[in-house]
Amino acid sequence: MNRDRDAGWLSRFLAPRHAIAECAIIQWHGLGEADTPGEDAHCRIQLACEHGGDDGRIVAAAFAAFGPPVVVACADWVCEQVEDRTIKDARRLNLRAIEQALALAAGERYAALLVMDALDMALARASSNLG
Repeated sequence: MNRDRDAGWLSRFLAPRHAIAECAIIQWHGLGEADTPGEDAHCRIQLACEHGGDDGRIVAAAFAAFGPPVVVACADWVCEQVEDRTIKDARRLNLRAIEQALALAAGERYAALLVMDALDMALARASSNLG
């Protein structure tokens, strides 16, 4: 394990701030899910928004993830980044931003792709549910 490289995501795995609690009583407007082809990793992103369409503001974002620690770290970082943004602004988040923020190695890139797929679905559903 390379301590310098892993420090980017290890702390998020050990103490995620946006993991969803089963008892969370929030009305979620957008839910997105994705998994890897071998189904060894799964991610669900849930968004609560104000107002409708692409101008709706994301007031809460949470995730549930199954898989390697890097998946948890990516999901937590993405949820932090989209809170208090509009759906339109959240759509600008890209794979490169996750890779740089968490110092992902090439073999960990799949985790960022997985989380982005779940986020894209959640944003689309939130926009249509509120639009």
